[in-house]
Amino acid sequence: MISVRSANRSDAELLANLNRFVQELHFTHMPQRFKPVENGATAEWFKSMMENPAVRAWIAEAEGTAAGYVLTVTYDRPETAFCFRRVCCEIDQISVSPEFRKKGVAKALVERVLAEARSSGIPDIELNSWSFNTEAHDAFGALGFVPQIVRFNRTS
Repeated sequence: MISVRSANRSDAELLANLNRFVQELHFTHMPQRFKPVENGATAEWFKSMMENPAVRAWIAEAEGTAAGYVLTVTYDRPETAFCFRRVCCEIDQISVSPEFRKKGVAKALVERVLAEARSSGIPDIELNSWSFNTEAHDAFGALGFVPQIVRFNRTS
């Protein structure tokens, strides 16, 4: 059984440990952009993020251990000449420990995000992923997410 609970500042080190797998993947694929894993700095970052009222995080537990987490940021984008006002929830980070993948952990985390967004009247949930992370793309598609933007990069 998977349970999902709210995270807080005291979970910063646990969140940093759960983030390790994703950070290692990013560093492996793009060392010119991403830093190697450093749990102390990562834990401090999580502590500071948890002070932001627009940020929420949840931890999934399975088999008596932390199996993954999700961190969201709620944005309230004002109306402009080009777009209507838009309130949305962005999944800024999601990570599932390798030994718990394909066991419903990501689904449980996303379902919690969806429930929280619905209860807050937020209709849209967004996330992004680097093009090299095809395993995550498959998981996001299975969870009902659809691509909506392609971002390009060129080095000068």
